[in-house]
Amino acid sequence: MKKFKRIAALALALVMLVTALAGCGAKGKEELKGVTEDTILVGNTAGTTGALATIGGPFNIGIEAAFAAYNAAGGFNGKSVKLQHYDDGGVAANSVTLTEQLIHEDEVFAIVGNFASNCVAANLPVIKEANVPMVYAAAGNDELLNEKAEGAERGIFPVQPLNFTEGRMMILRAFAPADNGGLAGTKVGVLSNTVEASQTMLKGIQAEAAELGSKKDSIVYQNVTSSDYSAAVSALKNAGCNVVVVTVIGADFTSALTAMANANYYVPVLTSYNNANAGVLNDPATTLLASQYTDVIANIPIFAQAWLDITSTEYYYNKADSALLKNYETLGLAQAGVGMPGFKEEYWAVAENIYNYCVGQGMANAFAMSYDSYALAGYIAGDLFCQGLKELQAKGKDLTRANYVDIMESKEFQVAMADKISFANGMRSGVQSFALTMFYDAFTVNNGAYHSAASVTVHGLTSIEEYRTLVKG
Repeated sequence: MKKFKRIAALALALVMLVTALAGCGAKGKEELKGVTEDTILVGNTAGTTGALATIGGPFNIGIEAAFAAYNAAGGFNGKSVKLQHYDDGGVAANSVTLTEQLIHEDEVFAIVGNFASNCVAANLPVIKEANVPMVYAAAGNDELLNEKAEGAERGIFPVQPLNFTEGRMMILRAFAPADNGGLAGTKVGVLSNTVEASQTMLKGIQAEAAELGSKKDSIVYQNVTSSDYSAAVSALKNAGCNVVVVTVIGADFTSALTAMANANYYVPVLTSYNNANAGVLNDPATTLLASQYTDVIANIPIFAQAWLDITSTEYYYNKADSALLKNYETLGLAQAGVGMPGFKEEYWAVAENIYNYCVGQGMANAFAMSYDSYALAGYIAGDLFCQGLKELQAKGKDLTRANYVDIMESKEFQVAMADKISFANGMRSGVQSFALTMFYDAFTVNNGAYHSAASVTVHGLTSIEEYRTLVKG
């Protein structure tokens, strides 16, 4: 009986040892989530109803189009990427709840396309705590900036320009030579307000200015705490600023322009990519009155940065049997046998993928989505996530979150229609290169029917490092 007890005790001890070893093995090896035999599940929340619907809807279409193109090419060793999306209505509290659902209930492999500044700020801690990779944020939040990411922060991969980073570029461009896409300022005014995005750009400007040597003394700052920009504009004019950097966005931007026109202050203005859409001057909700529009657009050279450069003066798109191209021919914008001018070849590759996806889904707005700026942004988000998977497969690495994060830090990635981006050594600051666009009045283009602002790229993508070299000499 004692012998039996000893054997039983020994057996129990062996069982406990095996269980313990198994437990140690489980802790030592990452538990794979969001990946099945044929699917890699990723997710996001975005406002596809409510105030942000006209942005969130196209943005997700772009992501889906990028995934469709990747899956059609074979996916990750035959696994297809699938997007689980929830509509948060643009409400931060909803976004947090739904992000937790994506992570803890749906168990997604990654978040792709974290959307809207308020929601990003709210759900970023949830994503970090769960140690889930996040690729692309449709926001420029200060919370995304990290120049030496460690631990769970390594999994956060912002791509779209961060406001702080763009602020650095804006002050450099204001001083840079005109031949290199700069505004050649000798004394630069900086106009900001109390809105977070403006303040974050201001911080970037101040950080870069601290490294500009004597040029930092040629910067005049004016921070506006109300909706009246007249006093700040007068101060910049009286200080002799021959270039003004405007970090305010939307209706505040047009208010600042109006104040400059009213003060007969006609110097070049440089603003953020957030204002690059010429529609900001045409939007009836802004404070740019019709009577002031002509004065502003005719007398103030208005420049905006852009992180995508899709224009080409030489390339003609003439793909045989392109259903997308036929839309342009029908509109009289493209000539059969000659093609469609104005855009780079890489833009057309993205536009075709978006168009084909939408047609395959039976969407009536396929043509509009092919050139929609928010759909293009979504495509970039989806495509960059897939580029990480491609590199992981090429290196023969197992599909784990840890390996995915490592591979994203291992090389420079080409951002579709933009410049390359590197996440090496924990750098998380978004793209570092910007093009320059200029606003103009399309009155003559419209045969004199009505005044309408438009914009054109006047200088291609240039990196922050290039301008630092030029400005610092």
